[in-house]
Amino acid sequence: MIASDLTTNHLISLRLTGMRESIAARLTQARKDGLDHEEFLSLLLQDEADHRKAAKIQGLIKRATFKQVSTLEEIDFATNRSLDKKQIRDLGTCRFILDGVNIIILGPTGVGKTYLASALGNAGCRSGYTTMFYRMNNLIEQFLLARAKGTYLGMLRRLASVDLLILDDFGIKPLEPQHFQDLYDALDERGDDKSTIITTQVPVENWGEVISDPVTCEAITDRLTSAAVQLVLKGASYRPKRSGGKTSLDKV
Repeated sequence: MIASDLTTNHLISLRLTGMRESIAARLTQARKDGLDHEEFLSLLLQDEADHRKAAKIQGLIKRATFKQVSTLEEIDFATNRSLDKKQIRDLGTCRFILDGVNIIILGPTGVGKTYLASALGNAGCRSGYTTMFYRMNNLIEQFLLARAKGTYLGMLRRLASVDLLILDDFGIKPLEPQHFQDLYDALDERGDDKSTIITTQVPVENWGEVISDPVTCEAITDRLTSAAVQLVLKGASYRPKRSGGKTSLDKV
């Protein structure tokens, strides 16, 4: 059964996209099942609410700018990566974001650190939390660009406003003084009630190799590690390996 053109036009003008997309099916259902007016309206309103929730989640995921699409549901716990299934499921509830708890994901190249961080960020978006994903090198470039454009304070405010900030590949190379000062400023603006996920190959006790100033290193380390959850991934690299012209890539 098809809705009238007038009804459809009203739904379009009111931007009730979920209702517009489902009304034909709901009219057919109403006639088939003998739904009364309240039942019919309730189903239409639920369709609209579901559509808006899905659109919000997709918007949050898009604005997060993840480098790869990953979900916690796709993690293979049978593979030995020292992942605790219960702990990952607990983190998947995103209570850590609400509590302002940081997560440090440590491990060698290719064991799935970025995948896991992105999966946790994806879970955050699906729970309605604002998220930003940056590779450390890209964040440094963005800080330099913001300074050149005179928008540095605005960038700090954006970083401070998101519920979850993901910094990927921390310590891939030593930071210059301006770079680790920018990082400190961002973390300081976020305060103690916002969550940050860090992926790194460098153990916390060796962060002085990345941040040469002892005072700044201690301040950044303290902000990131106090009451933080540390996930240590182990094993061989999962990077694509070419064999006989084929490429294979296992998930975490």
